[in-house]
Amino acid sequence: MTRTPSYDRPLLLGLALLLAGTAVLLRDPDTDPAPRPQNAARPAPTQTAPPATRAPAAGPDHADTTPAGDHTTSTPAPRETATPRPVPSDQPVSGDGPAGDYAIQRLLDRTTPTDLAPTTARHLTRLATRVWLAETTGADRAAWPSYFTGTDLRAPYHDVRVQAAVAHQEGQQPGRVEVRLVWAGADAAGEFRDGRTARVLLERHRNEWKPVR
Repeated sequence: MTRTPSYDRPLLLGLALLLAGTAVLLRDPDTDPAPRPQNAARPAPTQTAPPATRAPAAGPDHADTTPAGDHTTSTPAPRETATPRPVPSDQPVSGDGPAGDYAIQRLLDRTTPTDLAPTTARHLTRLATRVWLAETTGADRAAWPSYFTGTDLRAPYHDVRVQAAVAHQEGQQPGRVEVRLVWAGADAAGEFRDGRTARVLLERHRNEWKPVR
């Protein structure tokens, strides 16, 4: 049996003491194994935005405190009243009565002038006026028996007057004339109207003008 030499015991004892000291250092809580650098950057503190401020709601406590004198009041512009324009004296106006007949005659002469000699035109418009009065009222029909044969006037007009008349040559026949009339009168129901229109045809027979249909 081999025995360990005695000179090895001190060496083993020193190694054991060294290992024990190392263990104590590793277990010391006051020793920081990884010290933090002094110049390490610290996280910036988080800043919280202040809450938004709401405008005060309009109400009785927030009424407009502007002095009454500071308000500008706008005065509406006065409305212009249209001034009626006077009717020209040569323009016919309904309801004028006999005083307005002259204006109707002027209007006819200007818009549809006669193409006959003045003397002939006046004679024929007068004749046509008499014929039309007989047509509407029944009076003096006997003057033209061939024109009013078999025609009975069942509902005659009254208060009839011819307001204006103008004569024109009818077609290519020299002995035939059309007379245009504007007349007024009341019907059997009593309704009076002016500005009615009519026409009467006239033919010349042996130098005499007679109404024809």
